[in-house]
Amino acid sequence: MQILIFADMIKRETLEPLNKDQIIDLFVEFSHKVEMQLNEMKEDIRVLKQENQRLKSQNSRNSYRPPSHDLGCTPKQKSLRKPSNKKSGGQKGHKGTTLFQSHNPDHIIKHTPKACCPTCDKTNSAEAFKLQSKGQVVDIPPIQATVTEHQVYQLRCNCGCVSKSEFPAGVTAPIQYGSRLVSFVSYLSTRQYIPFGRLPELLKCICNVSLNEGTIYDMLNSVADNLLPVYEGIKQDIANATVVGSDESGVKVNNGNHWAWTWQSANETFITITPSWGYVTIANEFPTGFPDAILVSDSLSTQLKTPAHLHQLCLAHLMRELNAFIEGSKNQWAQLLKTLFEKAIELKRTLMPDRYDEPLEERCLFELALDKILECPLQKDVPKLSAFQKRLRKWRKAIFAFLYHPDVPFDNNGSERAIRNIKVKQKVSGGFRSDRGATIFAIIRSAIDTWIKRSADVFFMLKFSIELAEDKTLFYSLK
Repeated sequence: MQILIFADMIKRETLEPLNKDQIIDLFVEFSHKVEMQLNEMKEDIRVLKQENQRLKSQNSRNSYRPPSHDLGCTPKQKSLRKPSNKKSGGQKGHKGTTLFQSHNPDHIIKHTPKACCPTCDKTNSAEAFKLQSKGQVVDIPPIQATVTEHQVYQLRCNCGCVSKSEFPAGVTAPIQYGSRLVSFVSYLSTRQYIPFGRLPELLKCICNVSLNEGTIYDMLNSVADNLLPVYEGIKQDIANATVVGSDESGVKVNNGNHWAWTWQSANETFITITPSWGYVTIANEFPTGFPDAILVSDSLSTQLKTPAHLHQLCLAHLMRELNAFIEGSKNQWAQLLKTLFEKAIELKRTLMPDRYDEPLEERCLFELALDKILECPLQKDVPKLSAFQKRLRKWRKAIFAFLYHPDVPFDNNGSERAIRNIKVKQKVSGGFRSDRGATIFAIIRSAIDTWIKRSADVFFMLKFSIELAEDKTLFYSLK
């Protein structure tokens, strides 16, 4: 634009009064400015090309980019795991399972030949038939919903006293759905990710029960209300945990951008879905942070801002970033750091819990090696590498914390698994239709993931929660 403006200034009427020397000086000045501006544009183009190449080389294998954002054909997934000497398939000592015949079949159908011999026409008695073989077919019967009618009677005595029986707990309307059906709907929607649009069809085909989407929503809303004490109890347990993992990801709610957050420990998973990606979500859910816990997360500044006793960066995330530097520029510094991380992870897998308090020589060597690597000069023409090194220097204490605490993992896979459930639900359903719908899913899914971690029967616990919703003391034990 500056070139065009300067060129517009050189008009015929501008040049006519000038002599030859003045015109030469004018064009020398003009060519000098044009050359300067061309050099600036060349530099801008060079920087943009480098940035474009860096972005094109990033994918789900070497960055935070999810697989759904990979450009062009999806790259073959490259695991961070190293190949072992084990053969593929079941390992030695692994107990397999197979389908065995039942000793007490529900139905027996006998297939016998005709009693009349096809050769001599002799008619044989029933005792002549001998069982040759048997084959069993395991199937499910047609499901038909049952209707249980509760009748309440009263008795009028000759003395004038009138006594009356009461409906059992849970029977509150002339017609309603039972706890098994409501828990089944919750299970299909939240555990198995069946969307609202297909749930009525599934229930009609399998259970011969006709439900509309509004009724299904009311069922899920009621279950979420019943589970709210459990949800708050899970949150409190995580606030008191000694090791907490956290992650976040975008999710669609009513066609708008929201964020799904999770905080999880060894036995609990807490999920919330909010409009904010900022620290305000953490401040609302855990105002004091985790002063007694080690917080495992990725390098998101919002996560690292959370108060905690210690932080542990997810090495899986860091190694994916290192893969980008290695694949993009064959950077030796990145390869050296990745190798150090891999060896530290190998040490973690071999350490027994009672050895963490010992002065381990290998651990000391890893610490020294990391300090030297982080102080090494870098290849200057690798974009983002210097910023990556500065980030690791800033969070130096959050890199090898897992080598000092047996319960601290080196990655954040536990939190990513919790977030993945929400992403699968979004993939199947396309997103949540309302804020309340997202909250319902977060509450029920938090309870389900917690029960799974505690090896509880999810369907039984959902049914149990509905039946005990009136008794808050017993109900809190569901957690």
